[in-house]
Amino acid sequence: MQSPLFMPRRSPALAGSLAVALAVGACGKGAGDGTRVGDTEVPTSTTDPSQPQTATDAYDPGRKTLHRLNRAEYDNTVRDLLGGIDLGLAATFPADDHAAGYDNIATNLSMSPLHVEMYELAAFAVADEILYLPTADAIDVRIEAESAEAVQTAGGPSGSGTSWNLWSNGSIAGTFDAPIDGTYTLSARVWGQQGGPDLVQAAIGHDGFVDQTFDVAADDESQAEVLSVDVELTAGRHQVEVSFLNDYYDPKSDPPVDRNMVVDWVGAEGPADLVTGDNPLRESIVGCIDDADEACARATIEAFGPKAWRRPLEAAEIEGLMGVYEAVTGDGGDFEDGLRHMLAATLLSPHFLYRVELDDDPASATITNLSDYEVASRLSYMLWSSMPDEALFEAAANGELQTDEGIRRQVERMVADPKSVALIDNFAGQWLYLRAIDSVAPDPAVYPNFDEVLRASMKLEVERFVASFVGTDRDMRELMSATEGEVDAILAAHYDLAPPADDWGTVDLASVDRGGLLGMAGLLTVNSYPARTSPVIRGHYVLGQLMCQEPPPPPAGVEGLEEDIDAQSVREQLEQHRADPVCASCHVVMDEIGFGLEHFDVTGAWRDEDRGLPVDASGTLPGEVTFYGARELSDLLAADPAFPHCMAEQLFTYGLGRVPGDHDERFLEDVDAAFAAGGYTFVELATAIAISPPFRTRRGEP
Repeated sequence: MQSPLFMPRRSPALAGSLAVALAVGACGKGAGDGTRVGDTEVPTSTTDPSQPQTATDAYDPGRKTLHRLNRAEYDNTVRDLLGGIDLGLAATFPADDHAAGYDNIATNLSMSPLHVEMYELAAFAVADEILYLPTADAIDVRIEAESAEAVQTAGGPSGSGTSWNLWSNGSIAGTFDAPIDGTYTLSARVWGQQGGPDLVQAAIGHDGFVDQTFDVAADDESQAEVLSVDVELTAGRHQVEVSFLNDYYDPKSDPPVDRNMVVDWVGAEGPADLVTGDNPLRESIVGCIDDADEACARATIEAFGPKAWRRPLEAAEIEGLMGVYEAVTGDGGDFEDGLRHMLAATLLSPHFLYRVELDDDPASATITNLSDYEVASRLSYMLWSSMPDEALFEAAANGELQTDEGIRRQVERMVADPKSVALIDNFAGQWLYLRAIDSVAPDPAVYPNFDEVLRASMKLEVERFVASFVGTDRDMRELMSATEGEVDAILAAHYDLAPPADDWGTVDLASVDRGGLLGMAGLLTVNSYPARTSPVIRGHYVLGQLMCQEPPPPPAGVEGLEEDIDAQSVREQLEQHRADPVCASCHVVMDEIGFGLEHFDVTGAWRDEDRGLPVDASGTLPGEVTFYGARELSDLLAADPAFPHCMAEQLFTYGLGRVPGDHDERFLEDVDAAFAAGGYTFVELATAIAISPPFRTRRGEP
């Protein structure tokens, strides 16, 4: 069996073949020599298994800092708490700090005064969403054309002074506020002063867009027509506009012919689909319909509080929240005021804003099991970036999350749920740099064909590819070695392939030396400079993200690669750069990997030349293993045990929200073994992490 080309960063057990790694994982548990966490046997620090175990070098599950919800977790939690209503409130929050490549590392999720202010505004916004229908009724706005509020771009007041005469092409506009998203009717009352061979032509539009044109047959005010069009608008400020399109004037005719349009008013009405009756969201959360009293408030918080705090509430906690209600109503507020403030207080509590895990003695090194509800939260935030659902709460209530099998059932169910798209957005989005595709900016002077349509296709290709491994039995090593992929017509043209029959179709990528992550245009673009490729950046990506062999930063004072646009290829320049022994130690591996991807330009399109010189995509990996091009490189990396070990380490980091330490290595070895034994599927990897002691136990800090 093949020996690894790359040494996992902290796991000497993987220095040999994969078989050695499996053997070490199997031998790491002493038969009859430990205690159990769920179904998992772990060594104890005492000879008496009846005594509480404490953290030792042999077994330390680590500890996790109190974990504040990051922005994605906050929005997803509010969405699921409200039954699917996505308010997007976290967009106004301060950006989350990153560590180890992720924005959900607990030690970096600090709390600032600005956070507190934003959380307060958001909490009341959520409370209002629960309690109230839109505060504004349906609008019926009419703006007189001759008024100061109307915007006129041509003409002047009519003879009567109660309308506006557009005697040349121009428009009348007025602004209004749409209270909510919905269908609105835009209208105008007009008539014509006809002249010439055609009727007066008018248009109604909004916000600079024309929605519909009309022929106006009326030739005086007594025959005035009300023109109207229905449009979909979002909540907020909008402009309604009526325009005169076909001015006509013939001074030579007798009498002179002059075509004009007269506007009485412009208006907006709606929305046609405004909900004016029952409030389903309120009915699902507020514990009563007809009785607005303290008993109703108590019933509400007894049902809402456990969902918001993701665990059962103690009696004292219920009373504390009821104290908010009583304080507001006792100070002159009515039932609605008290309920609103109580709901907001629930959402301002650390028990909502943080993933709180409670210890009786947080200063003790004694290792304790997480409660079922704490395990449920760890599972839901790892797989969904959100709160547990009803099925997970039920499993916690039934004590099912203290067993390996109970956790496995939930993992299998959860990765098959549509909410597991959070793994693509937040885990793969950061691990594989998918998020960075949104901001790449190839030099338009060098790559004029790169546009927003291509960017969108690039990102969707990687998202669809990674999603094909979640909730399926697909071997995750095919992230590197896959020979087939899905492309749309945009990417097919970019890859010089025939377009698919459907929007997205399966194609043979090996035929164009592609396949797997390293052949995808989006990731190649992310790992390039705007105007040229970078074997260094691409090699660094493979080592750091895919092999977990993050190269050290360059020593102080080391010069970067100088641009020489006269003759040298990037490869030739880098080979000269590596002649410096200070640089060679890192670049000797990093650059060789990047050379294998040199047939792809900045945007991931194929090229045979670089600066007029033939591309040399050959490389040599440790152990004098040679390869040529992306296909051979990807196959070598997929076969190396360092790649699945790195996948395990990445999901472990993201799933626990902390950086692994040396004490985690024995657990990662067990995860590696279970991952391999299960066929390298994502479900097996997620399950192995979820049943591991670091995921299910904790210790205090003496």
